[in-house]
Amino acid sequence: MTIKERYKRFKAWQLNPFDWSYDENERHHCVNCGYDFAGKFCPHCSQKAGLKKVSWKSVLQSTAEVWGMGNRSLLYSLWQLIWRPGYFISDYINGKRQVSFPPVKMLVLVGVFSVLIDKLFGINEFKAIQGDTSLSAQFFTWLKGSPGWGWFVLTGFFLIPTWCLFRYAPRNTKHTLPQGFFITVFMAILALFVECLIDLFGYYFYILIPLCYFYVYRQLFGYDYWGNFWRVAITLGSGFLLAALALSITDLLTATPKSYADEFIAIKDLTFYSVVPILVGMFISKIAFELWGKKKLSSFQFLKMKFQAIKQRIKQRKKQNNHEE
Repeated sequence: MTIKERYKRFKAWQLNPFDWSYDENERHHCVNCGYDFAGKFCPHCSQKAGLKKVSWKSVLQSTAEVWGMGNRSLLYSLWQLIWRPGYFISDYINGKRQVSFPPVKMLVLVGVFSVLIDKLFGINEFKAIQGDTSLSAQFFTWLKGSPGWGWFVLTGFFLIPTWCLFRYAPRNTKHTLPQGFFITVFMAILALFVECLIDLFGYYFYILIPLCYFYVYRQLFGYDYWGNFWRVAITLGSGFLLAALALSITDLLTATPKSYADEFIAIKDLTFYSVVPILVGMFISKIAFELWGKKKLSSFQFLKMKFQAIKQRIKQRKKQNNHEE
């Protein structure tokens, strides 16, 4: 099997990793309750069809279930989240939750694991500035001690930009804010993975944060490369500015009266530079969706179609001019 064939097989698995099909004509007899049925599970007692005598495979499966390694386990969900993150998140927010570990619980457990990695191999210990009692300094101290909820708060600033800029995406069109909440949770889990790599190997792994967003949002929302790139760039840029805006507002609560003017200017500038790109990007996304979103054309295909239409108009005008002469 060639590399190209393996890649196609991998992409097909990413899109549809679960096989729910069954032969309706194939009947099963439930050993547990004696009910005859078609399908993979007995509708009377829920026992799985086709169970055979106890074997060593049964022993291994039972042992794995004790440690939570069966379907809907933590490790299984993390495996899905790493290899098909956007599709996995899309499955969850659209109702396919049977094979997923609860995401908020997953965030807490991965956060605990991240703290252990940081304590054992951490290279970037945060040191609070002596005498600094500002709310922002307290926030960063808390952030270092609670990376799970810390990353959830940080990625939460990308919730509104994501909802606005990807509202008219080809896939998961007009997703809701509750769905965005779970998108934020899953992205925080991926950010915790990146933090573990940073603790183990160095700061340069921070580059994986924007790459993760680009890769996940491409699968999750279905834009082409360029359309996904500029939307992710605005989402991350505006999200960080909104985080800075929140810190500026908290610092204003502890500022002295002399620095009120400077704080208000900073808040005004951060509000402008964070909100305006979101509104402009949302307006462009809406126009693009109305023009070619329903036809599922990429930006390149749309521009090519427009260019061909302009060429056709120029030819028609030349023919009219020649006919009039």
